Amino acid sequence: MSNMNEQPVAQPETPPPTAAMPTPAGSRWVVPIVVGVVSLLVGAAAGSAVTAVVLGAAQRADAAAMVEAAEQAKSEFSLDAATQCNLDGVVEIADQGRTMIVDGEGEDFGSGDVSFSDLDCIIDAVGAPASVKELMYSTRSLDGRQSGEWDDISASWSYHPDDGLDIIFEIVE
Repeated sequence: MSNMNEQPVAQPETPPPTAAMPTPAGSRWVVPIVVGVVSLLVGAAAGSAVTAVVLGAAQRADAAAMVEAAEQAKSEFSLDAATQCNLDGVVEIADQGRTMIVDGEGEDFGSGDVSFSDLDCIIDAVGAPASVKELMYSTRSLDGRQSGEWDDISASWSYHPDDGLDIIFEIVE
């Protein structure tokens, strides 16, 4: 028989299973809220990225359209100036509208078909500044070929009394 005075060996206490542990009120909503917030942030970031890509493509398309419109306007400047001065078919439009050749009339027969008043109209229609216009009208035959530039336009001209004032207008980049 065993001794009655012996103390039973104490067994360590084991905690109850976790499933049976009560959870504090409100803590069961933490995980769904965190998942929701993270999902919202990821969605916002993805949406921003997509929006940036779409807007970037739209801006590039707008820029390309503006460049094309500017090029079209440049190529039509010669034709517009000739039409404004009623010189369609009298002045030569070349290089897809980027060059206009004006052959002013001189003293010799067949020297050119553009009168002085028509020259004045064309020079004004292309927007030549007063300084360039004055240089054109003061050019002498001994001066040779002269030139001037403004905005996106370059002009070169020569004058001889027999041949008249001959001007080439070009669009430059």
